[in-house]
Amino acid sequence: MLDHSVSVHQESEPLRVSARLTPKGIESVDRAVGRNLRPATGIDADAWIDNEGRIVRVRQKIHFASNPDIQATITLTDLKSAVLVSAPVGR
Repeated sequence: MLDHSVSVHQESEPLRVSARLTPKGIESVDRAVGRNLRPATGIDADAWIDNEGRIVRVRQKIHFASNPDIQATITLTDLKSAVLVSAPVGR
């Protein structure tokens, strides 16, 4: 998200990061997912990050020209120790 015109909402707790993504932009990071999203016109994505730098919620709304939007929200709770994660290498 940080590479795609991100907005940071610092007034929220936890911190919310938002971006409008495109299938082509996602394909630059993950080819298979980007290709699966080709019918989409855009993806609005939000991620909430707590004080310890952990993602605690993700919401995405996928827009289509001729079909209804799809919205999904994932909320993570009862987090234990942090796990180091790296961005995937583009294919």
